[in-house]
Amino acid sequence: MRTPRIAGTWYPDSAAEIERLVGIGKSAAPALPHPAVLIVPHAGYAYSGAIAARAYARLPADDYDRVIILAPSHRVALGRTFSVEPADEVATPFGPVTLTPDLHDALAALPGARFTPEAHPCEHAIDIQLPLVKRFLPRCAVGAMIVGQWGCRADGDGRALAAFGAAFRKLLAPRTLVIVSTDFTHYGRDFGYVPFTDDVSRRLPELDAEMFAALAKNDNRAWSAALDRTGATVCGVACLHLLLAALPESARFERLEYATSADVTGDWSHVVGYTTGAVYANWKEPLKRLAEKVASTPALLSDAAGKALIQVADHALQVAVTGVDRTGAPTIPDSVRRELQRPGGAFVTLTERGMLRGCIGLILSDQPVIDVVREMAESAALHDPRFTRVRPEELPAIDLEVSVLTEPTTVSGPSEIVVGRDGVILRKHGRSAVFLPQVATEQGWDVPTMLTHLSLKAGLDPDAWRTGASFSTFRAQIFHR
Repeated sequence: MRTPRIAGTWYPDSAAEIERLVGIGKSAAPALPHPAVLIVPHAGYAYSGAIAARAYARLPADDYDRVIILAPSHRVALGRTFSVEPADEVATPFGPVTLTPDLHDALAALPGARFTPEAHPCEHAIDIQLPLVKRFLPRCAVGAMIVGQWGCRADGDGRALAAFGAAFRKLLAPRTLVIVSTDFTHYGRDFGYVPFTDDVSRRLPELDAEMFAALAKNDNRAWSAALDRTGATVCGVACLHLLLAALPESARFERLEYATSADVTGDWSHVVGYTTGAVYANWKEPLKRLAEKVASTPALLSDAAGKALIQVADHALQVAVTGVDRTGAPTIPDSVRRELQRPGGAFVTLTERGMLRGCIGLILSDQPVIDVVREMAESAALHDPRFTRVRPEELPAIDLEVSVLTEPTTVSGPSEIVVGRDGVILRKHGRSAVFLPQVATEQGWDVPTMLTHLSLKAGLDPDAWRTGASFSTFRAQIFHR
């Protein structure tokens, strides 16, 4: 029998203390009508234990005889694989949980399984669930897996997800509960994610509600698009991709409750969102059809369209900084305006005498690119948290650059990144950072140097990119004033 390393730290080592801390025994909402899936957070019990316990307490416990936990890998890079928790008894304050050999063997036979022993001793996202599983589902057999960097962007992703979903579905029956262990958005400079700086107590819950709504579309493509559009740092991204790959078309999502670490700490500058949810699914219904490849490369914009975007960005910059519209919106021919109605991500970069003065963008957007550029120009001037607002007297010295982006594509690792061609998104431990394609070229960096700087930008150690990180790449069409 093993004892989790997080016992006594992430949660108390006393059953009575856990019950007191998370409020077990207090009045609960009505029982849920037999969900097939429960989505719950995995922070320390002081932060997310109460919201997780309330979700577990609503389960009709007698309806289940086994549990399968999907948990993200926070510290070890597993690529497009997963590693199954070894069969064993695991001590919890409520008694031992049995990770059964039969279920272990069935999970280990799924497409994508590859045992990575070093991933298990340092991972908390499974062990944080086990005391609550034992407390609320005491008679269930349990299996668990640590999930690597699965996505829905690169060549082969659709095939891999479909193969996993078809095989995983065979293990699922009405008396099986799937538990997805995931926190939602990690906000703050330490997480490398500051998409807004004002009214965080309202905007972060709204963002996480948006992310759950995207998940509830029950479509891997919609989930990928929402992640790329917002950059939201949801640590169980890959677990949710695997779940979506196994669900039937008719699956229904219910958002149960939301909380944040700031509810405990009061700190909205460094905060994690916690969402609980239930999914109702009939495992006898057919699987959804998954696209072979989701990523696409839009056609290049014309020179006239690029010139128009620079005019739009320049006008937005002038109005944002001076508060006065002296010239009126630029006149754009109808044929060019139609070209700029296509949706897409874009960045606006401001420099002053060769030094960065502001850079804000969206990796992916369903808004017309002309609207994205207009908004990003204003944000780069006024809302980049790294800089003070641009002042009117600076405008004559400001140079303007607009980068229109292709959709990001998940890559297996640094060997697939090409300096000067690829923009790069790095994600690890709920943190993320992005460089546009031109950054590495301008700085004279090779790939390792670029990734070192990207790790630092994400608030990680310089070598953090070497293990446990996931990467996406994109390309950019760049226009200058």
